[in-house]
Amino acid sequence: MMIRKRFALLSVLLAIIILLSGCEGGLRSETIVIPSSEDEQVADSGSAPFQVKTIYRLPISDTKDDQLLGWEDSGSVLGLFQAPDSKMRLSQYLQRLSPPYEKFETLQGVDVDHWNLELSPNGKYIAGIKKTKDGNVLKLISLSDGRETIMATIKPRHDLLLTELTWSDNSRYISYLVTDVATDVASGPVSGQTDVGVATNPVVKMAVYDTTARQVKVYPLKGLRNTGSVFEVKMSDDGQSVLIVVQNERTISISMGTINGSSFHIEYEHQAGGDQMAWLNKDQFVFLGTEGEIYEYDRRNMALSVLLERVLSFQLSQDRKYIAYSQKDDNDTISIFAGKLQGNNVLYKKSVYQGVFPSVMYWSPHNDSLLVNGRKIYSTSRQQTNPEPSVVSYNQPFIIKFQ
Repeated sequence: MMIRKRFALLSVLLAIIILLSGCEGGLRSETIVIPSSEDEQVADSGSAPFQVKTIYRLPISDTKDDQLLGWEDSGSVLGLFQAPDSKMRLSQYLQRLSPPYEKFETLQGVDVDHWNLELSPNGKYIAGIKKTKDGNVLKLISLSDGRETIMATIKPRHDLLLTELTWSDNSRYISYLVTDVATDVASGPVSGQTDVGVATNPVVKMAVYDTTARQVKVYPLKGLRNTGSVFEVKMSDDGQSVLIVVQNERTISISMGTINGSSFHIEYEHQAGGDQMAWLNKDQFVFLGTEGEIYEYDRRNMALSVLLERVLSFQLSQDRKYIAYSQKDDNDTISIFAGKLQGNNVLYKKSVYQGVFPSVMYWSPHNDSLLVNGRKIYSTSRQQTNPEPSVVSYNQPFIIKFQ
């Protein structure tokens, strides 16, 4: 009986082969791997690492204008905030909240538009856009000394910025997309660019700023089967691969491509359930499926693994060892879980907070805290027992500190 049971389990874990259209128009096989529940049970018998120690409510006003940027390298939280007792509009000064997260510390001013600020994963730089009469100026700002570096200038009569600025996980590369409608895609230290001339059919190009080399390289995106609105582009840490989120009228897809010289080649495409995606390493990435699955794709063996199901949102830690994710149960209660990534499994899964739908989650640099910003959600049963209308709030930021 034991042999039969193990054989049956092994057959489930082995592979379900499906045929997908390849990027070059041919057929490719893709292996879907289902994680082992038996392995999870064995691993969960040990001590769980996610024990909640403290919940810190951040003293941020209940307004949609506050912008939470993430963790500074020192473990403090950075953002653009309006003080709870202030009637002034959003400050253009960076502010810091340090443990125990009770008082604001005003830092340097930032000469960029506050609607598009991106803090680097290592918490040392801010990338932003400043709208001027000459166009959109893309700036890199050092938090240590305030020094500004102009990455490029997007001129409205020449090109159009399609996406927000996106950092690579190692804080080296900043990626964004533009449509080319004439020559001179960007001014500044641009390399790897070819003259296109006046374009009757605008070409979508990916621009990548290298913070080490201090230059921009531009790559025409050829081979994308989906030509709808491009949401986001994210470079891998080695600067050789890219993830692209594309939305058509009814579907969203994730594409993975590689860079070879000045050319760009699409290797893999899959329908997605949203714009959430992340690199695990140079060969593997994860993304959200159409039915709430978190998929992991491995280009080395073209295997697609299911890590989790019924997921609403997720966030990986900076070292890619841990994952935070939200799920809704049968009673419509939304919970935030934390777990450890190991192979094709998520181990030590534990609910760490309930009742908030997270819009963003950030792991602290040492993985001992989780910064969450989201809306309070009441379950259907709770609304029925309490017919009085609840106060609608915007964001409720807080920090979950683990033991």
